[in-house]
Amino acid sequence: MMIKAFGENEKLGAIKALLSPHLLSDELKSEMDRYPSQAIVGLGQGGGRIAAELSRFGYPTFLLNSSKSDMEEHKNLIPETHRIVTSSKDFPELEGTDKNAQLGFEIAKENADLYKKVALDDAVQDSEFVWVCVSLGGGTGNGALKVALAYLSKVRENRALPGGKIPLGVICSLPSSDERGSAFRRNALAGISVIQQLMNENKMGAAVVIDNEKMKDYYANSPLKTYGGLEIDAKSYSNMVIASALAEISSLPLLDGRSVFDKTELLTTLSTPGWLSISKHKELRNDENIESVIGNLFNNNEVLATYKVQNAVAGAVAVLYPSSKNISPKIADDVFRYTSDLLDTKVNLSISKNSKLENLTLYGLAVYPSPSVRIQQLREELSQWEQLEKEQEEAKKQASSALGLDEFDDFFSSGNTTVRRKKMTLDDLEFEDNENKPKKAK
Repeated sequence: MMIKAFGENEKLGAIKALLSPHLLSDELKSEMDRYPSQAIVGLGQGGGRIAAELSRFGYPTFLLNSSKSDMEEHKNLIPETHRIVTSSKDFPELEGTDKNAQLGFEIAKENADLYKKVALDDAVQDSEFVWVCVSLGGGTGNGALKVALAYLSKVRENRALPGGKIPLGVICSLPSSDERGSAFRRNALAGISVIQQLMNENKMGAAVVIDNEKMKDYYANSPLKTYGGLEIDAKSYSNMVIASALAEISSLPLLDGRSVFDKTELLTTLSTPGWLSISKHKELRNDENIESVIGNLFNNNEVLATYKVQNAVAGAVAVLYPSSKNISPKIADDVFRYTSDLLDTKVNLSISKNSKLENLTLYGLAVYPSPSVRIQQLREELSQWEQLEKEQEEAKKQASSALGLDEFDDFFSSGNTTVRRKKMTLDDLEFEDNENKPKKAK
């Protein structure tokens, strides 16, 4: 399925404000038939919201959730047939899991056939890459992750790239420190474990991590507003950033230039098992220190997780420059050299020009073998919350004991209850009608 040219897409909405101008260029429009085809699977409420932003670009998108109401907010973007309710026969009254990922796992297993059906859909099987979106702090989506990835991995093996890499990736978000309680952190760490295990077994490609802890600090200073003046909330903004970033790097193979980052190189990078960082540096000036710029490109990102930038397993750097200006060969050479030194791995280089750009722009991609530094912070926060919740439970017991009301412990026991009531039947109303019988003579 070919997606629309970006300038003709009426569903982009506020996300259009984040897009690089080169996506609206005529030269890109003429090459859209080569744009990498991608399918999206959103799990749970948080994953559904990430998936919904990606769906704006025309990617076929499927949502699976035990709560129908969570998916209804996306009815204008995603057709009803692709909004799939995973109800439970064991718990028919439940809509959602209240952050209980183990319950989410049980519900997903109960609905295994629905996950198989999505994995076997033509849109999923025919796409060149498939993204699974999930909030790792939640219960429904996080609980379903293991089930969904098992079936999708098996199906995507048929589209394996040279070297056996599976074109299947995960976009996931981590909870911020503002989200209270041990459940968020326990869920997130369990989800990371599932993803890492599949990477180790070469059953999936890269995972992109949205770090909501970084997002809250960054976004408070510069919130995005729509053209009508409506302010976008922080989590919606982070979803928009990742959606726009994926759209932009997917366009790189379509651009004309001196050195091309072709589609196979892009798909191979995305299909490399590991933790993917995507970043962008706008308005590179000729007088800037290139080594410093490359360091910031790979170390700083406004919403994506932070990694130890060393020993990457895959990398790429793209230089885009205006058609009206020539780029110095030295800048391109320096960008490639400093990126290779920093990542210490093979780096794919793209040098392209575009008529819509006014300044030099850089994109950096890197796949790391280890999860982000936020994981260790989550482990520490989990220990703190477990201790706090234990203390809260002890305090509750002590408060109860301090009331000194032990003598009333058995007050409401069944032995002290004398009244028994039941619903009456016709049999209970059978009696002799003495009033209507003839009286005997004395």
